[in-house]
Amino acid sequence: VLPEQNALDVAHRYLPAQAGVGGDWFDVITLPGARVALVVGDVVGHGLHAAATMGRLRTAVHNFSSLDLPPDEILGLLDELVSRIDQEEGRDVDSDGITGATCLYAIYDPVSGLCSLATAGHLAPALVRPDGTVDFPEVPVSPPLGLGGLPVETAELRLTEGSRLVLYT
Repeated sequence: VLPEQNALDVAHRYLPAQAGVGGDWFDVITLPGARVALVVGDVVGHGLHAAATMGRLRTAVHNFSSLDLPPDEILGLLDELVSRIDQEEGRDVDSDGITGATCLYAIYDPVSGLCSLATAGHLAPALVRPDGTVDFPEVPVSPPLGLGGLPVETAELRLTEGSRLVLYT
């Protein structure tokens, strides 16, 4: 269930590629100042391990969002978390660790129309303009989560009224 907020209209659809539980997730998180965070992520694999890891990352994103940090810093914290999870699970003989996790984190300010976003190994969004044209904005893609200490860059987009930002896995 997505939270009630007035910053934007949200539509979502989830179509799993295979039967079973996977590690894809998305969230809309209300922030101070009428802003909203948009998040989409993917833990590689299917099954219980991917779903459990996705739950841990999703909870972490909610907690980190309460710090009201920019997208690159949120992804930096997630990167550290995934590295720690891998180290802890690496000690378990039956665990393969996280083989890969990606995330896109965006903050949209409806007052200014500014959307700041960063991605760690995740696909950049599609931007559907009010006239129906579609662009794929240049967003620097940082390595996937868990590789440790690599820089994450934030991009900024100015969204005109009636634009649609499409996040996907």
